[in-house]
Amino acid sequence: MFRDDLVEESLRYSIDILSRLISIPTVSPGGEYYSEASELLARELESLGLDTSIIRVPSEYQSSKCPTASSNPRFIVYGRLDLGNKILHFNGHYDVVPGGSGWTMTDPFKPLVRDGKLYGRGAVDMKGGIAAVLGALKLLSLHNYKPKITVEVAFVPDEEIGGHCGTGYLLGYLQRAPDYVIIPEPSGLRSPWHGHRGLLWATVKVKGLSAHASTPWLGRNAFLLAAQLALELQRIINATFPSRRSKYKIEPVEASMPTAMIGGLATVTGGGKTNQVPGEFIFTVDRRLIPEESVASALEELKTMLAWASYQIGANYELKVDLSSEPAINEPKELYQALREAAIKAGAPIEEPVICPGGLDMWYYTIRGSKALAYGPEYRTAHAPDEHISLDELRKLIITYSLLVIELEKLITY
Repeated sequence: MFRDDLVEESLRYSIDILSRLISIPTVSPGGEYYSEASELLARELESLGLDTSIIRVPSEYQSSKCPTASSNPRFIVYGRLDLGNKILHFNGHYDVVPGGSGWTMTDPFKPLVRDGKLYGRGAVDMKGGIAAVLGALKLLSLHNYKPKITVEVAFVPDEEIGGHCGTGYLLGYLQRAPDYVIIPEPSGLRSPWHGHRGLLWATVKVKGLSAHASTPWLGRNAFLLAAQLALELQRIINATFPSRRSKYKIEPVEASMPTAMIGGLATVTGGGKTNQVPGEFIFTVDRRLIPEESVASALEELKTMLAWASYQIGANYELKVDLSSEPAINEPKELYQALREAAIKAGAPIEEPVICPGGLDMWYYTIRGSKALAYGPEYRTAHAPDEHISLDELRKLIITYSLLVIELEKLITY
């Protein structure tokens, strides 16, 4: 359906946009360069004919709802092509994790195209998806195609820290939740995600008693207490979680049960010293929920587990919830049908949807009744050194997203 030369022009456009986006280090939760990224994205949406605005999240909302965010302002880029009653909505987050170490091909924020791949932090998670959406809009524009449905685009911050100051705020701002949502997260081209696991991040503060290291018997070592508490908590988790499996297909299969990772952060509070018995020690728990669970039930279970573990070793502690998001699950029906037809025509046929092992912004939409799928490039280098996107995948995504608009309107318009 699409002319080859216009597909190539759209691909070049996407590569340029992606390179420029990667060059802006929109690292979460700092947000120092969110304004630059949002201005770039707004200009591009306007150039493609969408009514576009930049929504600044109110500082009062940010400080009360997004405690893990920095004080730098948060911006949402929202574009709309109002052409029909039904709404197809694309959502992409422009924040990224830190560049990190171990890169061999280029620096994290210096994009490099080599051997059919584009390298840089965010290339797949998920500035590559954003570039593919813009490329699809470009391709439809080059063909002078006017959709019979309304197309919305939202580019948001803070997905990497829960999305409350991004998609969460946006859904309260919009007068109407969209009918259909595509999130170009890195699912891989084989199977879209029709849901995701939930998460609960918490900090456990273990209390001891400080003393001089030369007289340790006068203190109570909070580090050793925390280590014992963490090990006992892990023992309880190992005895509990394996028997609990989701009825939904989750890939990889290990993610079909709840999981908990202890000790992502672990430190003496207030700063430790070699010659001081630590008086307080903290460690974190990253608990992932299967779709059958809720944040409330997972939190109560964690409290019970910690209470029993602390009783066993005689430790005093405090538990603080840092971040949470509910699992999501939905049956997208005609959205999946349209995506399947579009992917076949783009030369990248898809299989049945599965559940994402991580967390996404999808739940903000599904709890409001939107039908949603996440579908984007290969995920294996997300958050890793030498993160990259295949340019062949980028081309296929551009074509697929363009055809999705056409295939969906066939199903829902008369």
